[in-house]
Parts: sequence; structure tokens; C-alpha cells
Amino acid sequence: MNKQLSLTEVLASLRDKQSPKWRSLYDTLVQHLVDEGAANDARKAGDKLPDFMLANAEGKFVRSEDLLAKGPVILSFYRGRWCPYCSAELDALNKVATSIRDSGATLAAVTAEAGGEAIRTKFERQFDFEILCDLDNGLALECGLVFKLTPEVQKAYIESNLELPKLYGNTSWFLPIPATYVVDRGGVIREAYVNPDFRYRLDPKAIMAVIEKLTA
Repeated sequence: MNKQLSLTEVLASLRDKQSPKWRSLYDTLVQHLVDEGAANDARKAGDKLPDFMLANAEGKFVRSEDLLAKGPVILSFYRGRWCPYCSAELDALNKVATSIRDSGATLAAVTAEAGGEAIRTKFERQFDFEILCDLDNGLALECGLVFKLTPEVQKAYIESNLELPKLYGNTSWFLPIPATYVVDRGGVIREAYVNPDFRYRLDPKAIMAVIEKLTA
């Protein structure tokens, strides 16, 4: 029986398989984000999660206060279903979705994609958690996660037939820094993983460890 790879291992494999072109582009982009302090104002552990009301994949409005009334909340901001690193993270989260729910917590992924991308992602891949639609990155902006892609990366995406303005319904070329927040019932962020290098994510094992402490 094959050993099931952790998210950390899957992401490492994806990084290893990057072409020299994309590795160079992404390395330069990440360094630009670090130099510009793109994550400096991001919400961190100890901060309050902003109140929100977002539509889920099915079009039903979901309020943060209703989620928190049930227990701790895990919010995972991702770039889009087109991103292989996001795809790997969503798969890994789905594997622990039942354990998270059984602990009394709620898992929700957050995307700025428009045009039904959220519901396609959820149902084509049979994800067992909420996907919330953060159109125009409103919540991501409040969390200090939004940045603008450099012209070089914009050009490379267009040349690869990846036209983000169509996917997001605007021409801003804004994306969120992928981030994972574990929030207690009082709305306080207890764990914050925000990394300008979107090729790395918080492993679900770390999420479960925090949840266990919050629900003990």
C-alpha cells in the first residue's frame, strides 16, 4: 500500500517539478512581495477576525458570527482552482474536513473567483466543506492579504491562456496571499499562517493541533 503523502510533501514535489521559467518568475515575484512588505499588515495571531457576510458556493449568505456561534473556524484563503498549490491544499483540507467538523469546528475556503468557479470546484471535486466567494477580495483586503501581480507575471499568465480578469470578473490583477487562520469562538485569531511564497502552505496536521487545543 502506498504511503499517503502529506501536504508538505506534495507541495515540495510540485516545487521540484516547476520549469526553470516559472521557478524564476515566481522566485522574482516572491522576492518582490517580501521587499515590498506585502504581508506586513496581514492579520496575525491575537488579532480579531473581521466580521463578514459572504455567499457560499451554493449562493447562500454565510455570516462569520453564525459560524463562530458553532465553534472555532478555519479560514483558508486561496488564489484559485487554476493554481496547483491551491489545488493540493484544498485536497489536503478535504481529507481532514470530517475530523474538523467532528471536533465542533468549521472549515471554509475563501476564493475571489467569479462566474461559478466556486461551485464547480466544490462539486466536481466533491469537497466536504464550505467555499466562500470573496468577490473583489473584500475580506482579503480587510485581512491585509491582497497584492497586485507584477507585469511580468501578468504577461506570462496571458501567454499561458490564464486570463485572470475573466476568472475574477475585474481587471485589477489582484490576488490574495494564501493564508490560513484558525479562529476561536470569540473571533480571535489563534493561529495565522501568511506566507508571500504561495508555494508553501500550512499543513493540516498543524491545523488539527490548534483545533485540539481550542476544543479540549
